[in-house]
Amino acid sequence: MRKLVLVVGLLSAILIPCFAQQPQVKIPKVEEGNAFLYDTDDPGYYISHSTYPFGTQVVVTNLDVNPPRQLQMQVGGRIEQNPDWLAAISSTAVTPLGIDAGKGYVRVRIAEVPKVTQRKAMRATVRKFSQLGLAIGRRDGNDMTASHPSLSVGTKIRVTNQRTGQSVVATVTARIRASQTRILELSRAAARVIGVNRSTEVRIESLDQ
Repeated sequence: MRKLVLVVGLLSAILIPCFAQQPQVKIPKVEEGNAFLYDTDDPGYYISHSTYPFGTQVVVTNLDVNPPRQLQMQVGGRIEQNPDWLAAISSTAVTPLGIDAGKGYVRVRIAEVPKVTQRKAMRATVRKFSQLGLAIGRRDGNDMTASHPSLSVGTKIRVTNQRTGQSVVATVTARIRASQTRILELSRAAARVIGVNRSTEVRIESLDQ
């Protein structure tokens, strides 16, 4: 009997910590509702929300357009909880999200970016990443490279000229400030391949798995 108690005790000492230390996977919160627009001079992409902490990264999807447009944004303010309004979105997001600014509001889906390391977070969220926005071709060099406000350095992307359908595969090698006038800067070599001029609407898709 004493041996049985000793064996059970040893097994408990080994197994219980193992189960207790299993990492818990946090399921990202996803919400849908109306968001109103607010004017701002800040060039970044920001939303205000009633519960998300400041600095939280979220992916916002415009559900009023077909196909829906997505943009990664940062929580930069708070609004009171209201059954009519899920969030407030900065006016800088109007162009990249394809929002009808005349309405003053948009129906959106907001999904929290998982809180893991930056590179893992990007790889987790951009596996099916697709984004529309304006691109310019002014980076020097003959390599197929690009700069983006949020994609990790080293991410491979397919950039498609929405007007002509021409595509090029480029590697993100630098970050740029988020801007209302462009979502991507291409090297001149990559821009020539797909016919990007001063400002051209493109679709960006991540090729990383």
